[in-house]
Amino acid sequence: MIQAFRKSRIGFYGVLLISAAIAAVVWIRDRNYPIFVPVIASVLTLAIGFIAARLLGNILAASENTRHLGYLHMELNPKKFITEYQDIPARMKGENNAAISRSYLADGYAAAGDYEHAISLLADPPAGNLAIQGLYAANLAGFYLALEDTENASASLSRLEEIIDACRLNKADLAKNLTEMLQLHRHHLACLTGKPVDTDSLESAFVRAQYNLRRLEIKKVLAMAAIRDGDEADKKEHLSYLRKNGGLTVYKRWADDRT
Repeated sequence: MIQAFRKSRIGFYGVLLISAAIAAVVWIRDRNYPIFVPVIASVLTLAIGFIAARLLGNILAASENTRHLGYLHMELNPKKFITEYQDIPARMKGENNAAISRSYLADGYAAAGDYEHAISLLADPPAGNLAIQGLYAANLAGFYLALEDTENASASLSRLEEIIDACRLNKADLAKNLTEMLQLHRHHLACLTGKPVDTDSLESAFVRAQYNLRRLEIKKVLAMAAIRDGDEADKKEHLSYLRKNGGLTVYKRWADDRT
């Protein structure tokens, strides 16, 4: 992750340069001792410097990643997030890190309303990592549902169910989190296909939701159900929430179009 952000690269290489300079000073200072003395002292200095550089680089990278995600999840400004983050996945080292950062970027494009681009970013989840595969399947289902592509959404939900079943014994917490997403998307699919929607379950999920975008997604499904069922009071309540709290996301635009 260090290489993905300018600030973390500067911190990492800056500490390496400082440690190299200190090692050079140590070598010069100890040059009159037997050769093994400056060698050991310099190697230890460089080793400590490398560890410190990695530690600082990782801290700065995590901080920068969180700051960028704040544009999306706190400011609800997907365009700003995309502008700042679109080059990050290609800089990530490691298949899993790159895959996770692609999912973040896909969330940004989806929040901006560009679901096709979001889907294209999730085409190749890493094999063997159930957590990332589950995340990809759940997100794909949500993106397809937003496009009202019920066929591909159903296929993604089937894949998500398979991953949840594979997680139940050894990864119960992961299975629980993925099941929450599965249930939300099932309600969305039911709304699109004319089936009953358990709005009480959705309201409970809204209370439990920890992220603004998830709350907006739940409110959109609730609004859809209210519109479909002709419930003017609930429609007004849910659309009002989306307009007030949707920031610069597609959810606010969606609500504005139905006011």
